[in-house]
This record gives sequence, structure tokens and C-alpha cells, in this order.
Amino acid sequence: MKLSTLVPLIIAAACAAASIYLGSELAATREQLAQAEQARAVDAARIRQLEQERGRLAASPAPGTRNFTASAADSPSSPGAPPAVEPAKPATSPAPRSRRDPVDETPAGQNMRRLQSEVRLRRTYADMPAMLGLSATQADQLFNLLADSQVSLRDEMRAQPGDADNRQDMRDSGRQQRDAAIENLLGPAKAAEFQSFEKSLPARMQVNRIGESLQAANVPLSETQRNSLIAAVMSERDVSPPPERSPTGGADDADYQARFLDWQADFSSRVQARVEPLLTAAQLMQYREAIEVQNARRAQARARAERGRQQVTR
Repeated sequence: MKLSTLVPLIIAAACAAASIYLGSELAATREQLAQAEQARAVDAARIRQLEQERGRLAASPAPGTRNFTASAADSPSSPGAPPAVEPAKPATSPAPRSRRDPVDETPAGQNMRRLQSEVRLRRTYADMPAMLGLSATQADQLFNLLADSQVSLRDEMRAQPGDADNRQDMRDSGRQQRDAAIENLLGPAKAAEFQSFEKSLPARMQVNRIGESLQAANVPLSETQRNSLIAAVMSERDVSPPPERSPTGGADDADYQARFLDWQADFSSRVQARVEPLLTAAQLMQYREAIEVQNARRAQARARAERGRQQVTR
């Protein structure tokens, strides 16, 4: 066969092979997108179902108990209410008083707290089932496991108040038990993927806030932009993680608040430098407006934290 005939045949064969390969890749990508959309639709339906169940429980408090949505003004000491009778005190020291409303300890109240945890988890981990390739049954089992673990840990910490080291030990123990249960449910490989996804949550939540702002302004992020932003934010967080709270510091630790706000300002500046090149001109305008407002609010919070720190050192 002449060379002039052979070369076109080779080129034609190569083009045909490339066309077949690209066609199969396109079909696979379309199938993945369809599965992701299906998983998100199932998860959204489950969230709606949980919200309806939560509303039903909220509207039907257990008999003989006060509605848990009532305010402090509804206490027996309110004008017109009969005086409360103080119960006899036991001879031994009473257990630490729980700040939880008694209705929360009823089966309905416990189920309510469990549902609230699952709703929050499904919203926070919304992208996780599709990214891990979980079936609807696996996703349900995993969200049930996460919610049960979260509620169990909170109840344990409430029942055994102690110093910061004891509370941290309880957190570490609860986390180990949860991770072992996840590995038993999904297997080692999927459990490792879940750990990686969970590590990315702070970055995903930040990018979600950016995306929601741009969506409201009719300049939404593309999926490619979103993934690139998540990678950029994760990279900056790895370079400079947020400061840790002192074990002896409480919720009103002004020194920690000041340090955290300083870190947040620096982190935001570094993220902005990474994010802006990934945005279109219209998106960039909206993003900078949001950052300007955010920086102004952060400066006000920083000033309040500094005043609080100065009062402590006086």
C-alpha cells in the first residue's frame, strides 16, 4: 500500500478512536452529574421531611409540660400566676441544675433535638453523599450515625460537667467512636474520603457564603469556579490555621477574640488575593462590595474586643 494512502487511513482511524473515547467520557460525565443531582434532590426531600416532623413536634408538646418555645416571662413568677412552692431539699448535695427545659427530656423533646441535629448536618454536608458516591440508603445511615453521635456527646458533656481537659477527653473519645462506626459502615476507603471532606468543611462553608451572595446578585459561581475557590481557601487555611482558644478562657475571653479577629482579617486578605483572579468582572464587583462591608464589621468587632481586653488588664 502506498504511503500516500496509508497516512490518511491512520489519521482517520485515530480520529475515530478519539471520537469514541470523547463520546464515552462525555457520557460518563453526564451520568455523574445526573447522579449528583439525584442525590441532592433526595437529600432536599429528606430535609423537608425532617423539617415537617420538627414542626409537628414543636406544635404538640408533651402533656403536663410547658411549651419549650415559651419565654422566661411565662415563668410562675409572672404577675397573676400562683406562687411557686419550693420543693423540699434533699439531705445530700443536689445534682447540677440543667439549663434545659424539662420538656427536652421527654421522648418527644429528645426526638426533636435529634431531628434538629440531622437537619443541620444534612445542610452542612449537602455535597458529601454525591462526592463520596453514596447511595440514598448509605447517606441516610451515615446522617443517622452523625446525628446520634452528636446528640450523645452533647448529653454526655451536659451530664458530666468538668474542667476543660475532661471535656476535651470526652470530645476525643466521642470522635474516635464515631470514626470507628463510620469506617464500619462505609469501609476504610470511603471513611478516609469522608475525613477529607470533613476537613474541607470550613472552606466549603466560606465559599458557600460567597456563592450565595453572588447568586443573589444574579452572577452565580460556576461549578469549576466553586471547586477552585474551595481549593484556594483550603490552601490558605492550611498555611495559617486559626488560633486556638486557651483552655482557661471562657466564652468572653477578650484576648482570644482579639487574636481571632486579627487572624481573620489577615486570612480574609489572603483569600481575597486568591479568589479575585477566579471571578468575572461582574462577580468581582459584588464580591468586593461584600468584603468592604465585612471588613467594616470586623473592625468594629475588633475595637470592642480591644476595649474588653483593656478592661481586663486594668
